[in-house]
Amino acid sequence: MADWKDVGRAVARVAPVLAGVLGGPVGAVAGAAGALAASWLGTEAEPQAVQAALAADPQALIRLKELELAQQERLLAWQEKQLAAETEFERSLTERHNADAASDSWLSKNVRPLCLLVFTLALVGGTFAPQVDGGKLDALAELGFGVYGYYFLGRSAFDKGAVRLRFGRGGGGQ
Repeated sequence: MADWKDVGRAVARVAPVLAGVLGGPVGAVAGAAGALAASWLGTEAEPQAVQAALAADPQALIRLKELELAQQERLLAWQEKQLAAETEFERSLTERHNADAASDSWLSKNVRPLCLLVFTLALVGGTFAPQVDGGKLDALAELGFGVYGYYFLGRSAFDKGAVRLRFGRGGGGQ
């Protein structure tokens, strides 16, 4: 199932400002930009409809570039909102991590390593336990890799969208 970020990736070469707004962290702003793009193309305000219009008509990308030029001030203001929200999120997350590290509580200082240990034990145990359903083990493995990635790669890879988890074999969840 497509989302506005997928549409943003599809138009990034032609309309980078529009793509940045569509792919940004604030869903309401991305949705407004997506609705604007959809109305410009004459489709429903759904990511799948916009992607279908882009696939069906090679001129649709040119029309989106025209949209970007015509609505540049609005798109730049939306992009500024996206960046402000992302900066605030990063700041609050850093404050939370710093508060955990400065805390006198043993648990708050060790919650991330404990999660890593619990997921590792659950994965090893689930691998060798014959009564565990394969789908549940796959979901646990995906979640465990998210924990491993957050712990070892750092949160920036997840926050910037470089790592995306898709639960289950079908990749239905995000």
